[in-house]
Amino acid sequence: MKSTRIRRQFLLTLSCLALPVAAVSGCANFQETRAIEAFTQALQEEDLGDLKKSTSDRFEQKALRLSESIEDFAVLRLPQGDVEVLDVEDASDTEKRVTVKIGKSQEKFRYRLLRESGSRKWVVDDIYLRKKKDGVVSTKPVTELMDLVSTVREFLTAWSSGDRTEILDVATPQLGELLASLPRPYLNYLANRVIGDRSSETKVRPEAQMDDDVAVVRLPRKSGQMIISFEKTDGHWLVSDLAVESRKDNQHVSSVVQFATVLDSAAEFLDAYNARDKASLATVTDQSFFEHSLEPAKLETVPLPTAEEAATSEFQLKLENGIADFLVPTKTELIKISLSRIEGEDAATQDRYLVDDVTLYELDGNEEKRLSALFLSHAMVELFSESLSLRDLQSVRLMSTPDFRSRIWNQPGMDERLLMRLPMPEIENAKPQIKTTIFMGSVTEVTVSQGSRYLVYVLEDSNGQLLVDDVLMPVVGRPNSLKTTLGALIPLYQFAEALQAGDRPQLHALSSQDLNTTVWHATEQVPLIGVSPGRHLQAPLTGLEQNDRQISLQLGDDTFGARILLTREDSRLVVDDIRFISGPEVRQRVDLKEAMKIEIARQRGDRRVQSRN
Repeated sequence: MKSTRIRRQFLLTLSCLALPVAAVSGCANFQETRAIEAFTQALQEEDLGDLKKSTSDRFEQKALRLSESIEDFAVLRLPQGDVEVLDVEDASDTEKRVTVKIGKSQEKFRYRLLRESGSRKWVVDDIYLRKKKDGVVSTKPVTELMDLVSTVREFLTAWSSGDRTEILDVATPQLGELLASLPRPYLNYLANRVIGDRSSETKVRPEAQMDDDVAVVRLPRKSGQMIISFEKTDGHWLVSDLAVESRKDNQHVSSVVQFATVLDSAAEFLDAYNARDKASLATVTDQSFFEHSLEPAKLETVPLPTAEEAATSEFQLKLENGIADFLVPTKTELIKISLSRIEGEDAATQDRYLVDDVTLYELDGNEEKRLSALFLSHAMVELFSESLSLRDLQSVRLMSTPDFRSRIWNQPGMDERLLMRLPMPEIENAKPQIKTTIFMGSVTEVTVSQGSRYLVYVLEDSNGQLLVDDVLMPVVGRPNSLKTTLGALIPLYQFAEALQAGDRPQLHALSSQDLNTTVWHATEQVPLIGVSPGRHLQAPLTGLEQNDRQISLQLGDDTFGARILLTREDSRLVVDDIRFISGPEVRQRVDLKEAMKIEIARQRGDRRVQSRN
């Protein structure tokens, strides 16, 4: 093919020299034709060396700088065949603009030819292609198109290698700065995610839409396509963003800029969290998440991996519709860092991704823990414990569930004075130290060491609020529920106070129907029964048994104390009887109801004797 081209050029030159002057008009475009034919012939023969010889230095640098450039010319679909010069415009002594037709194509092409310095040889400096799309005609120089195609190939080579320097070299300054901030494993992950099933392909067949300073290139993949956005910076095409559309869900990339922004935010969050740097955390987290969960929290109580540890794990990134999940597996948990997009105020301001929660999933169980709920529950436990120690009834009410409030804190007669008297020896006046947190749907159980004891604070989600529903205490011989214990002690302590004060209306309200009938309706005074009720009823609670209708309380022991029987009437617990214990013998025990009946009968007998006298 090469010898044929040389022979044709020789014959053309010879024939033009042999013709008389009048017939030279057919050879008037000899130099232009020869220059363009040399270019087209080298292109058809895919001879990169001859192609470079037939083009200017500028053309070579922009369109032929890669060994694959000769192959990439196929993207332009230039016609093959003989060259027919239609028009020549001499722009200067060293520049010509030539309009030609090639082969059987009816399309016209415009070449710019330059004369090499110090030579009579003309070479191709550019070709202008007319493109028509959607009724709009545009003219694009081949050097710009081929420069873009070469840049696409350079981009693929750089991202396939995973070399940080090469990746940054083909990126715009803005994208390069973002990618440079990523730890190496994150950048490698992003590169692998982008290249995907193109890594084994050598052919580059892009479809480009190009304006003066921006271009969008679509590049087919086995499972979809890659969409690369370019910007021209200092005369060079550089990648500003790219996306991957894939039929495989785990390979879809909506935007490298957004993916890199998410990875950068996640890395900053993990490093700030492990450094306990709350000022930095505030810049990479949602305001509500930071103020209500992270700012008041002891971050060391819930360990998270560092950015470096996460990077060396088999992490994953999911991003869709402005919501991102960064998934990090550990030996015992799967940690999900959730981020939401905050759009920039204008086109010049980059979007940000802020962490709005972290969820921990147990690998060997079904437990799911949200960091916001963890820290909120810890803060709630500390505040509730402190309020209970201070006997701050109003605060305790605000932090309790509706059931806890109705059964305990909002009972008739409940005030801070009564709350001060209620014994809670198992809940020591000490700051709780968080040990474990267990989530069970809407219920959260927080185990703490408080003083010398371990307690479990039971919290429940009530209409979106996390509130205390109970405190479980280490006790023997009775239920460990603070709610159950106080529910029995409140009517007893109110009864003891009314008994001490001789308050018959209050005693009537706190007594069972039988106690009212046999005692309070039969006398206008509190009968004396030979024991001091107050001392007995101040003995410590040592036992509690209950069924659907009654509760039996044991205060003290068999040598001193009391046994109280409470009964349920109209959904309330009321006192039915009390046995006062002063010793182990039967004679040392006095039943309130029976003793008062005897005393009332004695008083009536005395009155009858007095009336006869």
